[in-house]
Amino acid sequence: MAEGFEFNIDGLEELQQDLEKAIKKAPAQAEETLLSIAKDFKNSAKKRADTTLHHKKRKGDDAKKAIKKKWGHKLVGDSVGMAVMVWNSAPHFHLVENGHNLVRGGHTVGFVEGKHIMEKTQNDYKNVVPERFQKMVDDILRENSLE
Repeated sequence: MAEGFEFNIDGLEELQQDLEKAIKKAPAQAEETLLSIAKDFKNSAKKRADTTLHHKKRKGDDAKKAIKKKWGHKLVGDSVGMAVMVWNSAPHFHLVENGHNLVRGGHTVGFVEGKHIMEKTQNDYKNVVPERFQKMVDDILRENSLE
């Protein structure tokens, strides 16, 4: 017949408290990290647009349509399904991004290739985003003595 044995584990309450603090902090930290990435992404796209495009001086209402001035970002969703949208609201940005037909006198005379500003910036950030979120997780664990 097997004899009974007894054991005690001390410190589980502290671990539980540390885990609960980390879980409560994670959504706010994720939102902050996501917004920071979005701002950096937007600034990178702006810089790429400034160096790639030939800007023209615009006057009057046309000045408001300049690609240079129409960048934005917004956090959407809740703590579980958060996302950030980054955009350029210039009415002709999609033509610059994706390319367009060149029309002269009502006739198509060629095609202007797109600059793919957002696409190239997105490719630059494929490694940056996971690294930044890994750093965020490491920081949360370190702050709560869970490393």
